[in-house]
Amino acid sequence: MKIGFTLYCRDAKNRVSTCFQNSILLIFCLIGFVVISWAQTEETRFFSFCPSSPTVTDHQGNRYRTVQIGSQCWMAENMRCTTSPTGKKWYSNPYFSASQPEFAAYFALPTDLRHGVLYNWAAALDLSDHYKSAKTTQTPVRGICPEGWHLPSNDDWDVLFNTLGGHKKAGEMMKAPTQQWTPHLTLDRYNLGFDATPAGSYTEKGHQYAGLQTSFWGADNFSHDQAWCCTVYDYKNEGYNYLEYKCYGHSVRCVKDNDELRIKNDEGKGSRE
Repeated sequence: MKIGFTLYCRDAKNRVSTCFQNSILLIFCLIGFVVISWAQTEETRFFSFCPSSPTVTDHQGNRYRTVQIGSQCWMAENMRCTTSPTGKKWYSNPYFSASQPEFAAYFALPTDLRHGVLYNWAAALDLSDHYKSAKTTQTPVRGICPEGWHLPSNDDWDVLFNTLGGHKKAGEMMKAPTQQWTPHLTLDRYNLGFDATPAGSYTEKGHQYAGLQTSFWGADNFSHDQAWCCTVYDYKNEGYNYLEYKCYGHSVRCVKDNDELRIKNDEGKGSRE
């Protein structure tokens, strides 16, 4: 009787102990899940929509998502307007050759409208037909961007690259997590919200390189026929500040004006008047 009783008690204790241990394990699993979810939420919150401008609307009524990356507020979609915000004449899907490039402002519609619209440099900066002799001295350059936003300068792109860990991996982190990109790379795609899609470019041969690369016009001029843009390739991790011919059509992303810079420019205008 004594031995049997002893075995029974131990068995009961073992069951209680096992149940208790499983409960503790479940609690730790739940705590771990909450911690991981919180960490992911914090990361997503860092690269989330801009607190003061979750969306922005252009002059045609097109609405765009925004994303806060570090100290900068960016559009999370490519511009889609098909008219000049100041009424300048734009051409649509023009034909031109390498020997006779199209410098008049134009836009081109890509084969996949999810990529937005492609613009040459004249259209992106909302310049006149004779823009080759024009100089962009005002900073920031609004171009076709909504009020309070501007076309990125090389400095703006560099700030973004540095926020994303340097230009050697910024391009990969800027890409949208989508199968539209040709899967040459096997690295994990970061869902940071910039959502660059492979829109390609518009050249004398028409719409090219869709699925392979994307370029975004910048505000910085280089020469009478070249200007700076930011380019991301499907098979590389880098983000580049790249010289491109002004006659080619590329995507446009806008970045929100820095309040201090805008105030400084407004004061400068007042002093000139």
